[in-house]
Amino acid sequence: MVNKSNFSNNLTKKLISILEYKKIHFISKNELLDIIIKNIDSNNPNRFIKYLLFQKYLISIKKDNYIYIPVSSIDRKPVVSEFEINEFYLNSNKYYIGLINALNKYGFITQIPNKLFVFNTKYNLTKKILDFNIHYIKINKSNLFGVFKNKCPFSDIEKTIIDSLNYFKYVDSLDHLIYIFKKNKDKFDENKLIKYAKKINSIKLLKLIGIITENEKLYDYLNKLNKFRYYTKIRNTNLDLRYIKWKIKLI
Repeated sequence: MVNKSNFSNNLTKKLISILEYKKIHFISKNELLDIIIKNIDSNNPNRFIKYLLFQKYLISIKKDNYIYIPVSSIDRKPVVSEFEINEFYLNSNKYYIGLINALNKYGFITQIPNKLFVFNTKYNLTKKILDFNIHYIKINKSNLFGVFKNKCPFSDIEKTIIDSLNYFKYVDSLDHLIYIFKKNKDKFDENKLIKYAKKINSIKLLKLIGIITENEKLYDYLNKLNKFRYYTKIRNTNLDLRYIKWKIKLI
C-alpha cells in the first residue's frame, strides 16, 4: 500500500502543474521519471509514480505507459478520445479503422459503434481501456491498402466492403451485408472493388462481389478461370443459402 503521507501535497501539485502546463495526456514511465528527477525533490521517483497511480492521477494503459487525468477534468476522466488512446497504445502508423466504424462513417448503417475496430500489424485482441472497447485485428503488411487518411486512417469505401465481407462475424449476417451493399451500389466503385479483391487474391471475395454487382466482366473473368465448376463454401454463416449463378454456398 502506498501511503499518502510519504509524499507532500506540494510535490504532487508541482508535478501536476508541470504536466498540465506541458498539456500532457499520455506519458511513458521513462518520460515521467525524467520530469520527476529534473523538477521534483523526491528521493524515490518510482514510489512517487506508484502513489500517483494509487491516487488515480495516472492510469496505466499498458506496461510503463500512462494516461494523465487532469485535476480540472469533469469527474476526473481523461480528456482524450478512443482514437488518441488507440494511437498511443499501438505506437505505430501501420493501422486503419474499419468495419462497423467505417460502415457508419460512409452511411451504410446507422448503428452507432460501441467498439473501435482497428486493423493493424501487431495485435489480435480486444482491449478495454477506460470506457473504450478496442478490437485489434492483425493483418499482413501487404493488406494495408485502401486507406483514406484524414485525422485518423479509415478504410476507404471499397476496402470497407471487402473487410466487412471477410470479417462479417464482427458486423452482421453475411446475407444482410450482401443486401445492404446491393442496395447502395451508387456509393462505391465496382472496378475498384474488383481490383481490391484481385489484389487479395480471393475467389470467395470475387464471387461475393459478383453477387453484389452482377458485373458481367467479372463473371467472364471467373468463367475463364473455370471457377464456376464448383461451389465456393463460406462456413459459420448460420445460413443455408445458394447463389446459383455465382456458385456460392453460405452454410
